[in-house]
Amino acid sequence: MNERTVAPTLVVIFGITGDLSRRKLLPALWQLFRAGALPEQFRIIGFARRTLDAQAVRALVRDALGGGVESADDVALAHFLDLFSYQQGRFDELAQYRALGERLTETERAFGAPANRLFYLAVAPAHYEALFEALEKSGLARAEGARATRILVEKPFGRDARTAQALDDKLAALFGEEQIYRIDHYLAKETVQNILNFRFSNFIFESLWSKEGIEKVHIELLETIGIEGRGEFYGDTGALRDVGQNHVLQLLAMVAMQNPGQFDAAHIRAARAAALRTLRPIEDLARQAVRGQYEGFVDEPGVAKGSQAETYFKLRAFLDDDAWEGVPFILESGKRLAERTTRITIYFKNAARALCSIDEGNGCQNTLTFEVQPEEGITVGFWAKKPGFSQELERRALHFSYARGAERRAPEAYERVLYDAIRGDQTLFASTEEVHASWRFITPILDAWHALPLEPYAPGSRGPESRNSL
Repeated sequence: MNERTVAPTLVVIFGITGDLSRRKLLPALWQLFRAGALPEQFRIIGFARRTLDAQAVRALVRDALGGGVESADDVALAHFLDLFSYQQGRFDELAQYRALGERLTETERAFGAPANRLFYLAVAPAHYEALFEALEKSGLARAEGARATRILVEKPFGRDARTAQALDDKLAALFGEEQIYRIDHYLAKETVQNILNFRFSNFIFESLWSKEGIEKVHIELLETIGIEGRGEFYGDTGALRDVGQNHVLQLLAMVAMQNPGQFDAAHIRAARAAALRTLRPIEDLARQAVRGQYEGFVDEPGVAKGSQAETYFKLRAFLDDDAWEGVPFILESGKRLAERTTRITIYFKNAARALCSIDEGNGCQNTLTFEVQPEEGITVGFWAKKPGFSQELERRALHFSYARGAERRAPEAYERVLYDAIRGDQTLFASTEEVHASWRFITPILDAWHALPLEPYAPGSRGPESRNSL
């Protein structure tokens, strides 16, 4: 995190007063500033509908940092707050974009050099279209001379294959693919990044990484919380759109992709997209899917009575890929469950001639688990003899934790998102091909979702009872 980017940079945060900005972006920028990882010439311009003066903007940023500021940081904090300015305006109000453009030009004059421009859309997806059109008409999106222009877009990108394509068409009219940074912050988590390094740097695992050595893969994104004030959004979106099309499938791509050949953005993103394109359409939902809704969901503020939005799903997916033929990928996510965790568990096949006692019919099965949250780490499950005179075996674990004994603090996901976008590294951002491959798999499921029973489950449980059938 000590590498300093030399190119002057201006970051415009659309929706700086919103929840995403206050909870994630502003604290991430503060940590990058403290680490000396921001360009020497760097400014942040907030854009939102509220009327704020300079003092109010500083107060907003300071409040967002909360406990992340220690008393020893007083001088650094003052310098950090000096980086911010603000432009009030509606997202479809063209005159305010022109005013924003004048502010950007003035800052470049102060720098004495053209500056790269990053436009971060920290707004609800409903505002994307208006923002795209205003950026085009105002001319702010144009890259000129030495100036690079990039746009950062949060998920969900569209509601299905058709709307994702329509958004992409508008975005492509403004930006080239090399300028578009579609954010899936799970890709920026330390453990997820490490999947590729772990796989391709350790022969003992990579040699088994196919149908020859793996029985199944289970990807879980489980939460104990509910919808946390997002009733209107969630009642219209559901879990499969919210996290299935993006987070869960990106984790699948990281596990299933072939060796990219080179460790750079172009090769890695192409390999992820290739893996997603091999997803076999789910044609028998009754045998391959479970959908559920926690009891009391329709009573949450903002949720329409009788809402059929799922808060839980579980899918049994397969890939049309020789390397993975017959290997099920179990994809599971839900809210108000008994456990909060995001993890990927690889279940290896039993050795044909293993000298071990049978454990509940499964033999001595080895597992490899990538723990993404709440604590990031990697665990290998193996079998060893119990101490004593018998030959009885017991399960043991080798565990590596990022938090314990780490020599340096691992950056949070949004720190990495911003750091890479400033440097122009697209490795951890979803490509157009990845987004469309994901929607091609998910959209037919959404179209047929109504044919599958919406099963109730008790808050704090493991989910619908039929989940064990997959």
